[in-house]
Amino acid sequence: MGSIEFHHVGKRFDNGVEALRDLSVTIPEGSMAFLSGHSGAGKSTFLKLLLRLEVATHGSVLVNGVNIARLAPRHLPRYRQHLGVVFQEHHLLTHRSVFENVALPLRVAGLKDRETGRRVRAALSSVGLLEKERLLPGYLSVGERQRVGIARAVVNRPKVLLADEPTGNLDPALSASVMALFRQFHDVGTTVIVASHDAELIGAMGLRIVELARGRLAADSDPPAGSGNVPAASGRRRR
Repeated sequence: MGSIEFHHVGKRFDNGVEALRDLSVTIPEGSMAFLSGHSGAGKSTFLKLLLRLEVATHGSVLVNGVNIARLAPRHLPRYRQHLGVVFQEHHLLTHRSVFENVALPLRVAGLKDRETGRRVRAALSSVGLLEKERLLPGYLSVGERQRVGIARAVVNRPKVLLADEPTGNLDPALSASVMALFRQFHDVGTTVIVASHDAELIGAMGLRIVELARGRLAADSDPPAGSGNVPAASGRRRR
């Protein structure tokens, strides 16, 4: 799992809003791409289709060659275990420690305590917060809380990482550090898609930008030569 294909995808909601229109785009396994566009361009709908929170009205969405609209409800939890999601609002449980917030997906999956502890601490270490595992979220800065959200998203070792405006509440320095974290996960073979309207920030990354406008594909800029945005099959190590 990791390759993503949208084939002539359209999405019309019950209220008549057409969020996506005849959208075709392919994101190879192990690559990193940004979804750009103004508010209402269709970025969040794009991600919701991948999460199977919504189903396309027209066309097909394929993940690793599988049309996910055809997945039976009983298969959705297993499918979503391969997806990590980071939101603009981190949605941490304020009465649970950092450790327990990150462990939540593993508790749901039924992992044993020893394996859960190992994975949680590895995820916290990857975002530089291992020493704060016992703190409640209220004792963390805004940037630290966002990093806890990222640790929670990757603790299941997802093959695809989706982020919806993850830097919307952060200053430029913190935004850059969050993007650097996403780049690290991409560098070990995770397919990463980041939705953002911050053109300056994503332009500085030198990676592929898929621009949406009123639900349509407005532009699709490939990364500069030598940027390293290549599929995992080219030899990068997977986690």
